[in-house]
Amino acid sequence: MAFFGFKDLSSLSDIDLAIYRYVTQNSDKVVYMRVRDIANNAHVSSSSVMRFIHKIGFSSFPEFKAYLQNNDLSAKPNQNEFHFVDENSFPKDIVSKLMIVANTIFQCDNVTTLGMGDSAFLAEYAARRMASLGLNTTPVTDPFYPLHAKLRNTTNNVIICFSVSGETTELIELINEFVNDEDVKIVCITSQETSTIAQMSRYVLNYYEYTHRLNNHYDLSSQVPVMYIIESLDHILEKKLSQ
Repeated sequence: MAFFGFKDLSSLSDIDLAIYRYVTQNSDKVVYMRVRDIANNAHVSSSSVMRFIHKIGFSSFPEFKAYLQNNDLSAKPNQNEFHFVDENSFPKDIVSKLMIVANTIFQCDNVTTLGMGDSAFLAEYAARRMASLGLNTTPVTDPFYPLHAKLRNTTNNVIICFSVSGETTELIELINEFVNDEDVKIVCITSQETSTIAQMSRYVLNYYEYTHRLNNHYDLSSQVPVMYIIESLDHILEKKLSQ
């Protein structure tokens, strides 16, 4: 669904889409924000916000805010109740990234999936599906798991790290010992491509999804884009294994 009367989403850059998603999902808050506030929350620069505003047809920031005040985007039917995932939920090069990661997994000897909290379920789901394909896969959801000791005498490993924020302290500490290990390739699946875990990883499969926390504590962020990534990887791997 397009807002602001703007329908050509394919013309928006990845940065534009990050701003677009933040504004449309937080229009009730944005009307009280400054440009720099929007930029900080969308993890972009202030100049990027202004370029986005001009690109979608507004001549100034006050005009943009006036539109939001007069059009309650949060009240649009089905916006929050039924959220579609489409190509705009991922970077434009997601397919090539998936192919590279799938090829890396295909050539490895051991796969370890990591996740804490809600991401723990995704780590287990991914491990189970890959095990069904015949891959030697182990899920780790315990932050105190002796992973370094387990992989000490192994080679050709892939660690797939699931983290919405990419800033989960326990995961950072768990994978830190493998950052410079030539026998371990770290893959990060996150909504924040510039996060700490993403920077520690060799490959990053990112997606665009607003981080939603209840009472600043309970994470209610959608994990649907992550499921797309997991199942896309499995689909590619299944094809490679059948050749």
